This record gives sequence, C-alpha cells and structure tokens, in this order.
Amino acid sequence: MSSRRWNFRITPVRIAMFAVFVVSLLMIFFRYYTGLGYTTNLSDTWAWGAWIMADMNVIALAGAGFSMAIITHIFHVEKYEPLSRRCLLISFIGYVLVLLILIIEIGRWDNFWRPFVSPGIHSPMFEVYMCIVAYVILQVIELVEVGSEKVAPNFKHKMQKIMPVVFVIACVVPLGHQASLGSLYLAMPAKLDAIWGTQMMPWLFLLSSFFVGPAVAIVENIWSNHRYHTPTDTKMLNGLMRISACCMAVYLVAKVVDLVTRNQMGNVFSFTLQGNMFLLEMFLLCVLPIVIVLLPIGKSVGGQLVFGLSAMAGLILTRFNVVYTGMVEHLGATYFPSFLEIFTTVGLFCFAFLAYLYITENFPFFYGVPTDAQDKEAALASESGFNQAIM
Repeated sequence: MSSRRWNFRITPVRIAMFAVFVVSLLMIFFRYYTGLGYTTNLSDTWAWGAWIMADMNVIALAGAGFSMAIITHIFHVEKYEPLSRRCLLISFIGYVLVLLILIIEIGRWDNFWRPFVSPGIHSPMFEVYMCIVAYVILQVIELVEVGSEKVAPNFKHKMQKIMPVVFVIACVVPLGHQASLGSLYLAMPAKLDAIWGTQMMPWLFLLSSFFVGPAVAIVENIWSNHRYHTPTDTKMLNGLMRISACCMAVYLVAKVVDLVTRNQMGNVFSFTLQGNMFLLEMFLLCVLPIVIVLLPIGKSVGGQLVFGLSAMAGLILTRFNVVYTGMVEHLGATYFPSFLEIFTTVGLFCFAFLAYLYITENFPFFYGVPTDAQDKEAALASESGFNQAIM
C-alpha cells in the first residue's frame, strides 16, 4: 500500500457547501416524516417536478461516462483516456446522485427493493431503474480498478484481465435507460406539446446524451487545467469538439425532418412560449456549438469552453422543456418547486461536488499531476484567489 497520505483541504467554500448538505439532510428527514404533500408543491396535476427534472438532467450529463468510454475503448482513440477516466468518475457520482434523488422523490421510498422481486418488464420505468442500478455496479468495478493503483497495485493487475469485458458491457447498458427516459413521455401524448411529442424522442434523448458527453469532458478538462495550473491541449479538445459537432449535426437534421414530417414547423415559429423555448434550446444545443467548431475561435481555450458550456446548457434546457415547458399549456396549471425541493437538490449537488474533489485529490484521475493534490495546490494557491477558496 502506498504511504501517500489521504488529503482534503478545508476551505471556507467547502465548509459552506458541507453545511448546506447537512441542512438538506435534515430537510430530507423532514420530508420522510411528513410526506410529499407538506414539503413539496407537487400535485395530481404536476406529479413530476424539480426532483425528476434534476434526475433527467443529471442522467443526461452523466452520459459523459459512456460516450467517452465508447470513443476511447470501443473506437480505440487512446489519447482521450485521461478524459475518459475523469468522466467515469463524474458519471458515477451523477448516477449515485440520481438514485438518492429518486429515493427522496418517490412516495413509497421504502419500496425501492420491490422491482428486484416483482419486475414490471413492460414498463419503461422498470427498465430505467434496473439499467441505472446495473450501470452503477459496473462503474464501481471500474473505479475499484482505478483506486487499486494507489491502495493495492497487485490487485489492479488481476482486475485488468476482466476490464475489457466490463468496459464493453458498461458502454452498452446506458444505451437502454438513456433512450427509455424519452419513452416515458411517449406514454402521455395528450399532455406533452407536439413540438417535443414525437416517436423519435427515445433516439433523440440517446443521441443528445452521447454528443454532450464530450462537451462535459471539455469543460471539466479546462477547469482541471486551471485548477492545477497545467496547459490545455487545445488540439486534442478540438478533435473531441469535431466528434461532438458531427453528432449535433445529425441531431439537428433529425429534429428538422421530424418537425416537417409532423407539420410542426409553424408552431416552432409561432412566437409562443413553447416555440421560443424550442428555438433557444436548439441554438444552445446545436447551432452555436457547430458554428464555434467551424470558426477559428474553436481552436482557442475560450472558444472550447463556450462550446462545452453552450452544449450543456442546451441539454439542460432540452430536458426542462420536456418536463415543464411542453406540459404547462396542456395541463392548465403552473408549478414552481417549494423551498425544500430547491434546497435539498442544491444540498445533494454540494455533496456530489465535495465527493468529486475528495476523490480526485486522493486517487490517480489526473495524468501528470501528483495524486497528493493538496501539496501541489498549496504551492500554487497564492497565484489564484479562486483556487485558494474552492480547491
């Protein structure tokens, strides 16, 4: 076992985030004690609210794990291996967060075990639940292999014999639940606005989660390089942008063809809330990122950061539009999450971020950066007030 110490810097921002998480835990216990009716603004009309919206977005963004794994391990683009490893961690933390939010959101949280003994094989929700659980187990195996580099090097050599099989299965399993999340909304065609209500929704959900994966990797890479004061390989990131942009173009064409086929282009340009939100969604998710790739700015760190943030914002807006914007007119009522819904969600995200910081400071997720990140950061902290406060 390595003699390297376990590190976690204590900073004011980290203390504040931990305090928010602790308070959110108390609120979660209060929700369990009193039920959903007293603690949320959910109703028979709006049965899915902020927590489901958070789950939909986290699952989509956590698709970075499987998309980068496919690029790296299936297509053997080995230069993206450092990014793939960190996306695996982001994806794992994201899926754990999803499971925690689901347990809070469901009315009978104590029945979480029932799908294992009474499977509803004809339900998309059952498929989503089982795929998420299976994927988390696969990610644990992958992370154990990474962590063994520090705590049990000999065990790592043994695990490497089974890792190719684990990688392949871990690339296939997410395809099911990413698509099935779109299938859930096909069951309520009368409620969802026709702009989004299409039989192609499962495929569009899957494709969007795939091409936003590289965008997440790009943003994380730029942020990490800023954190450790290391140079950003813009050439490598530009190649990743091009892969993502090609998929974005396919997505954009598929969207347009679908809208034309269903005679919905008039609704898109009708200057209604739904039409305007859809145009904004497509601009952020596809149009702006593709334009950045085609321009010289796409080869700069600033342009690459805007590419990643725009794609991520567009994906978040896409899921928001399906969960809320596309429903509000047909349901005839509005919904705004309660303070408890908002605070518990923020608290769990704080926990996820702190978990990411702790793991990356103690395990080899950064090639060329000492695992004892605290020592390196302490030496460089004076150069950046942001780093000193957060990192």
